[in-house]
Amino acid sequence: MERDLHQLEKDLKIKFYITEEGCNLINNAQSRITRERIVIRDEKEILIPGCNIYIVKNQAIDACVTKLDDEYYIFVNSGVIEEQRKYLEKLNWSFIPDVSQRAEYINDIIEYGFYFIVFHEYAHVFCGHVDACLDDSVDKKVQECEADMFAMDYLVKYIIHTQPSQSCIAELEKMFLAIYFQFENMQKERWQEWYNDKILENYYNPEKEDKRDHPLSAQRILYLYEMLNIVIVTDKTELLPIKEKILEKLKILKRLEGKEIPNREVEYNVARDSVQKLKMSVKEIREKIPRMSDVFEQ
Repeated sequence: MERDLHQLEKDLKIKFYITEEGCNLINNAQSRITRERIVIRDEKEILIPGCNIYIVKNQAIDACVTKLDDEYYIFVNSGVIEEQRKYLEKLNWSFIPDVSQRAEYINDIIEYGFYFIVFHEYAHVFCGHVDACLDDSVDKKVQECEADMFAMDYLVKYIIHTQPSQSCIAELEKMFLAIYFQFENMQKERWQEWYNDKILENYYNPEKEDKRDHPLSAQRILYLYEMLNIVIVTDKTELLPIKEKILEKLKILKRLEGKEIPNREVEYNVARDSVQKLKMSVKEIREKIPRMSDVFEQ
């Protein structure tokens, strides 16, 4: 039974954010979750839990999931829409000279960012994280890693199966740019994310690592970027040039085009090493948490 919204606001000390755009995003995300639940029910004869999705008034780029009276609730902060739009509008969109097309492109990025964060939170339900209640900081970081992979995997498959082949590359670009800038904006809100001049300390210092219950944004971007090795099979097998096109656009958006970009191979190797450890730990977390099925495979 759906809880009284006013009572929910009072109990959780939140304020719901209700706009036409927000309601449309919630309805679209909810319909995607419902469809996946029906497919799994029909194909695997497994009933996956549903969830209630709400947007709450909060400027932070964040979301959370909780369980109340045996129902799951996802609360997405309004900052994922409002603050992210402000952030995106400050970028260099010179490769889209038409103002209306630029606004539409930004809207698409906000939409993909919203879906990513919702499916990330829903992954915590689907993968058993919410019910497992693991408290160890290592386990928590690994759960975030798995939830990211789940959300990214879903969006990639959704785009490939619903978009015409000629549109796939452009949509996959927008989807990853949405995730990239969401993490970049989120990074600015968290003091422990400023790791550039103390990269070894932040990645490997046990005291700092133990205080974190989420991977660093740079780690999250890297392991999701590695998932963009996307192959399309039609009359031939083709590796889509997603990564190259994303880098081209990032250089323009961040005003790096024509500038000498410093070689940071050492820092990249440190980050990549930490990412590989995270990915290996995902296999371990799956042994700790009982799974409803093998529906999701990495």
